[in-house]
Amino acid sequence: MGQIMAGNKWTEDEVRILDQYERTAKSAFVLYQEIRKAGYNRTYKAVTKKIEALGLHKPKRYASGHDISIGYLDIETTGFSANIDLMLSWCIKGRGVKKVEGAWITKEELMSEKQDARIVELLVEEMNKYDIIFTYYGTRFDIPFIRTRALYHGTHFPMHKTKSHKDLYYAVKSKLKLHRSSLMAATEFFGIAGKTRVKPEHWQKARWGDEKSMKYIYDHNVADVEILEKLHRKIEDHTPPQVNVL
Repeated sequence: MGQIMAGNKWTEDEVRILDQYERTAKSAFVLYQEIRKAGYNRTYKAVTKKIEALGLHKPKRYASGHDISIGYLDIETTGFSANIDLMLSWCIKGRGVKKVEGAWITKEELMSEKQDARIVELLVEEMNKYDIIFTYYGTRFDIPFIRTRALYHGTHFPMHKTKSHKDLYYAVKSKLKLHRSSLMAATEFFGIAGKTRVKPEHWQKARWGDEKSMKYIYDHNVADVEILEKLHRKIEDHTPPQVNVL
């Protein structure tokens, strides 16, 4: 079946798929995936709008079928060991949402006992707004780093199995054959602009709270979550829907 563009009339086949929203526990996101797999080039936003236009409602008995909210997460730190190093900044971008949420550490906090406590607490609060957190190599770095800093500060990190996580690094590594499996290599392959390297002097200055360097690193952080969403949209049709617990 050839792909049908999102601006075209909805087919009977697509409507039959969407009808499941009211008859089953399937969420709008799951139905969006089914429509894509059936060969229709619809966006998630178009699917949710069509569900509303059809007047479909999720019955209370299907409480588990709520729409899945996705957040793309990335952090910047002073190093790789969370018992020694600190979080400099974090960003989360909701799928299809233009605004990027985030925060960075101040010079005063760096020089005080509070350190990254404030931004870690804000990050955990933001993470709790999403059903699935997407990262790039977050399984081995971002998630354990955040958890470690949260436990250090006594911040309540999401309990085991209360949140889901999808690491796109492993999707790229298993489904593509690139010279490297880095985020930069993957985005360059798909022609996604925006991935940059932070100059060493900015990392050095940021450790001491230099405002200009922190702004530079935060802008880099914002760009990373924006391109992470773009990468996900490029490869989501080639990756399994299964997710891991956070």
